[in-house]
Order: sequence, then structure tokens, then C-alpha cells
Amino acid sequence: MIASGAEDRALRGRTGKTMNEANQTSTPISTVATHGGLSMPAPLPSLTAIHWIAWFSFREMVRRRWIFSLGLINLLPVLVVGAIRIWFPDEGITAQHQLSSLSHEVFTTFLIPVIAMAAGVSAIGGPIEEGTIVYPWTRPIRRRSIYLGRLLAAQSVTWLLLSLSLVLCFLVMVSEGLQIINWEFLQLYFQTFLIIGIGAFTYAAIFAAMGTYFKKPVLPAILFAFGWENLVANIPARIQEWSLRFHLQNLVDRPDVDTTDLPGIIGALLATALKRDPVPKYQSIAVLLVVMAVATVVGIWLLKNKEIEK
Repeated sequence: MIASGAEDRALRGRTGKTMNEANQTSTPISTVATHGGLSMPAPLPSLTAIHWIAWFSFREMVRRRWIFSLGLINLLPVLVVGAIRIWFPDEGITAQHQLSSLSHEVFTTFLIPVIAMAAGVSAIGGPIEEGTIVYPWTRPIRRRSIYLGRLLAAQSVTWLLLSLSLVLCFLVMVSEGLQIINWEFLQLYFQTFLIIGIGAFTYAAIFAAMGTYFKKPVLPAILFAFGWENLVANIPARIQEWSLRFHLQNLVDRPDVDTTDLPGIIGALLATALKRDPVPKYQSIAVLLVVMAVATVVGIWLLKNKEIEK
């Protein structure tokens, strides 16, 4: 475009440049992407898109109906602690014993898989089935950003719900007096937070990948959480290490077994018969982190190559 003399002089008076010079220093065409001969805005930066999608997905998830049902399920350990507090106050069951037992027998075996399944499967699988996952694509956002944003929201919801349950357990425990609070208890309490966090993030990553791959992901997720995990985690020797539950439970300081009653005697005999070399805790942490990373990469790849029905 060639400017007239009057326009050139007016623009030079305001900016010190002619119109042709201004056009040459304007935003370069590389800031837009070309698709089918049409100019489109460049995709949002990945971190910005992930943060934006994670925040709005988190708000969407906490408003869903199933969040109330999950909240009720999360009251299970609180009810157990309350029952011990009311009906068995003189049985010598310490707060440390209660917390380690709940972590080993309730959180790692039931609550973490259930909550992560509900949040993880629906994080990607739900919007794909409903066709709503394409809505954010009206703005140029990479599929990996969509996946990571919704996965992060599902992981955060899972960890938040489980942490609230742990906080309620703590409040019930300290209702009998602050004398139960000592360094050992606090160390175990914050360790449980970390175990719940790594378990929630790992299971949610696996279930999100399942939700991306399977058209009906609920049944495969149930078979994995309560079929494979239950079966493999209870097989003796090194086969146990092929389950996430084993590695989560390996991070928990197991409660001492009372050998004065029949269940305690049976448990002691089984522990002796199935004795094996212990797995270092750092190895279990590494396994869980690697599984989470692999599941996330696989999920991104699946979504990137998936045909979405609009």
C-alpha cells in the first residue's frame, strides 16, 4: 500500500515514521498460522492454556453431582475413627495405629482407586463421549494442553477430596485431647498426605488414559482397580511389584500385628511363610512416578490421534 503525500506527512508528524515504514515494522505474519489457506491465530502458549483449562475444569468437576457421592464415600475412615473414639476408647488403640491402619487398609486399597477412577475416567472420557471436549478448540489450543489441563484438574479434585477426609480424621482423633500430638504422629500424618497425593496423581493418570482410549471405560477401570490390583497385590514374591497398591502400601509404616488373638496369629504366620526381601521406599516412589509419567504421555498421544465426533 502506497501512502499519499498528505497522509505520509501527517503520520510522520505523529510517529516519526512514514506509513510505508510503519507497515514494514508492524507485527510479522509469523504470529498467525495458516490452515487451508486461511489465517488463524497462533495457539496459546502451552503453560497458559494448561492453567486456564485446569482452573475451569476444576470448577466444573466440583459442581458435578457425583462429587457429593464421593464426599459421602470419603466419610468411611472418619466413621471408623469416630467408632473407635466412642465405643473403644480404652482399648489402647493409639492415634498412630489408627492412622497407619487406615492408610494401609482403607486409603490405598479402596478410597484412592475409587475417587481417582471417578475423577480420572470422566476427565477426558466424559467430554469425548458428550462431544464437549471440542468446545475449547474454537480457540487454538493444542490437544496436549487440553489433556494436561483436564488431567491436572482431575488429580487435584482427587487429592482434595482424600485430604479433606484425612483432615476430618485428624479432628476426630484430637477431640480426645491434644496429648496424642507428638512428633511421630505429625510425621506419620504428613507422610500420609504425600502417599495420598502420589497415589491420587498416579491412579488418575491411568484412568484418564483409559477414558481416552476406551469408548466405555468404566468396566476396564473397575477390572483394573479391583481385579488386577486385588489379585496381583496379594500374590507372594516379586509378582506383587506389578501392582500400584503394593508400592503405595510399601510407603506406609505398617502397624504392629497383635498376635494375642486369632487374626493376629494367622497374620503373623502368613507374614512368616511369605517372607521376602523388602523393597526400598525410594524404589516404590520411582515406580509410581514413572507409571504416572508413562500413562500421561500415552494419554496425550491417544487424544492427539483420536477422531472426535462433533
